[in-house]
Amino acid sequence: MTDAPAAPIHWVVRMNYRNRAGSWLAAFVVLAVHFSEHAYGLWFWLFMGLQFLVYPHVVFWRARHAKDPLAAEIQNLLFDNFCFGVWAAVLGFPLWITYTLFICGCINMVAFSAFKGVLQALGAFLAGVLLVFAVVGWHFTLDTSLLVSALSMASLSGYLILFAFDAHRRTVALSETRSKLRQSEAGLQRQIQAIQSLQAQLTEQANRDPLTGLYNRRYLHDSMQREFDRCAREGAPLSLLLIDLDHFKLVNDHHGHSVGDEVLRQVSAILEQETRSSDICCRYGGEEFLLVLPGVDVQAAQERAEHCCNQIAAHPWLVNGQAFAVTLSVGVACTADTRLTPAELIDRADQALFRAKAEGRNRVCLSGPTTLA
Repeated sequence: MTDAPAAPIHWVVRMNYRNRAGSWLAAFVVLAVHFSEHAYGLWFWLFMGLQFLVYPHVVFWRARHAKDPLAAEIQNLLFDNFCFGVWAAVLGFPLWITYTLFICGCINMVAFSAFKGVLQALGAFLAGVLLVFAVVGWHFTLDTSLLVSALSMASLSGYLILFAFDAHRRTVALSETRSKLRQSEAGLQRQIQAIQSLQAQLTEQANRDPLTGLYNRRYLHDSMQREFDRCAREGAPLSLLLIDLDHFKLVNDHHGHSVGDEVLRQVSAILEQETRSSDICCRYGGEEFLLVLPGVDVQAAQERAEHCCNQIAAHPWLVNGQAFAVTLSVGVACTADTRLTPAELIDRADQALFRAKAEGRNRVCLSGPTTLA
């Protein structure tokens, strides 16, 4: 049975442990020189050793094993300031030592609590001072020797440089993370665009007849009602041309299905050339096509149908150098009445197409009256 892996140390706890252990060692050196100059007793040396050499490791252990390491470390920082206040008061507030202890503790709190950290650091520092005043009373020894002052300045400078180095390292890491995030975001955007493009292609493929490239009945079903509604709002007519290739079965029987497919493709291309951008040209069935003409009245629709018939009839249809005829029968239906459904209008165009076939094909027939009361 293997032991569970140790939990990672919070980066704040790890950073403060390094900073505290190093800077407090420097503070120990400063205080040691100050103690030597003023002949402090053994108890001062003992408590100073515990405070500045042992204490950093104890509070690190406490924060590392706390349920909330960050909150525990903030508490450690506050206690640091409390201890600094105690030492400043015990020593009689030697100017450079007091300033160095207070400003370092204040910087630590500001780093994690902003301006509130200044007040918290000051409050903890004063709490330590007041405790000493309450126990031993007031005592002031402001002066420090040149050596102690120089060591205090050097320790403070070193701490600020170390703190700035950490800030720089974190800034660089944050900048690199942001750069990676921007790159990831850019890559994600490219993937989204590719997916959207693919979706558009799939939608287009789903709406197109694979043989002719015209819209299919699925697209017609989705778009007819939209065109009906738009024409109703604008008070415009809407016409349908239902087109059938005459005797198309004979083309397949006599010339083969490959020729029949080519006829369908060429007829589709001719019909598409004759449509406007607002029109809808669909392959409705095997050899049937449906043109939706928004804003076109019955007379204009009939003229369009006859023009299409003439274009198809005049087109040179050849198989192995031999010509053959291709003609159209067209049923036309038109309405401006919004209560007429798309299915009803298609049915009327189908009836007109049936009549065109019955009357001999190769012709255009109009449906009966299409305006509903």
